[in-house]
Amino acid sequence: MNESPASVAAPANPPVLRRRFTWTKRLLVTGCVLVGLGAWWYQYNLNASPFRPVQLTAAEQEAVQTKLATLENQVQPTDPAKTLVLNEREINGYLQQQGLGDQIKVSINNGNIGAQFLIPVDKDFPVMGGSTVRVKVAFNTQLDANRQLALSLADISVGGISLPNDWLGNMKGLNLLDHNKMGEGDAQFFKSFAAGIKDFQLKNGELRLVLND
Repeated sequence: MNESPASVAAPANPPVLRRRFTWTKRLLVTGCVLVGLGAWWYQYNLNASPFRPVQLTAAEQEAVQTKLATLENQVQPTDPAKTLVLNEREINGYLQQQGLGDQIKVSINNGNIGAQFLIPVDKDFPVMGGSTVRVKVAFNTQLDANRQLALSLADISVGGISLPNDWLGNMKGLNLLDHNKMGEGDAQFFKSFAAGIKDFQLKNGELRLVLND
C-alpha cells in the first residue's frame, strides 16, 4: 500500500506579502508626515496668527523712554560709562505702545537683528488673496574700520521662502548706511549718529551702545 506524502502547510505570512505591507506602511507614514508638515507650513507662513504683544510695566516704559531720549540727545546718559542697552523685550514692548506689537516682532542675535512682519493680503489679490503672510527681514551690523556703523541686508523671506538676491536688486551684503548712496539729509543724519557711537554690539538678545564723549 502506497502512503501519500504529508502535505506541507503554506507559510502564514508569505515573505512577498510582508514586504509589500512594510513598504505600504512606510509610504503611508511618509505621506501623513508630509501632509502634516505642509499644513503646518501653510498655517505658520500664509495664515499667520498675530504675535503675542509684549506688555511693559510702568517702570519698564519709563526706562525705555529715558533710553530713547538719550539716543536723541535730549538727556545725558545715566551710566558713567555711557553704555546704553536695549533688549528684545523693551523693543517689542515699545512697538506694542505704537500699536504694532501684534504685527511686528524684533529679534537680536550675535551681530544680527531681524524683524518679522505679518502682512495681510487683500482678498481680491490674485495670489494668496485673503492670507496673512509672514515676512522676515534680517540685517547684519558692525562698526567698520573707520568706526562707522554699517548695516547690510542679510536676507528677506516671504512665506518662509528666501528671495533671490537678483530679485532684491543685489542688495544683500551692501552697506545700506553708505553715505555715498544716500540723499544729503539722510547721509548727514546717519553720519552724525554713527559719529556719536564708540562701540556697537548685538548679542544675547540685547543691543548695546557705548556713546562717545
